[in-house]
Amino acid sequence: MIKNNIADGIVFEENSSSTNKIVFNFRSWVAVIIGLVVKCTDISKQEAEGLVFNSPIICGALNNYMSVALRSHETEYHWAMTIAYGDKYWDKDIRAEEPHDYFEWESEYREKNGLAKESFEFIDGFE
Repeated sequence: MIKNNIADGIVFEENSSSTNKIVFNFRSWVAVIIGLVVKCTDISKQEAEGLVFNSPIICGALNNYMSVALRSHETEYHWAMTIAYGDKYWDKDIRAEEPHDYFEWESEYREKNGLAKESFEFIDGFE
């Protein structure tokens, strides 16, 4: 994946007969995951970017509505640890729960780096 070609505000429709949509702030999602890999591991930013941009979790994120929806069901922390340590990272003595300061850190990281406040925005079509 070419990291210069990622963007926020990508809209996915559930299907042609549905008004349900997800706005995927992909650039922000990826940036937070990279930040977490750096924060929670001994991996440098450059190494983290390499891992993240070559991960199927990231590369397959834009396939379709369902790909985005599935990724929205876990926190960026989960995806970062999966990318850094592999599936079932919790069986490798890596903390499965977010660190106690996770949500505060994420909010500050997003603001400091000019990222979207949320990675996923759901539009149910009934608004």
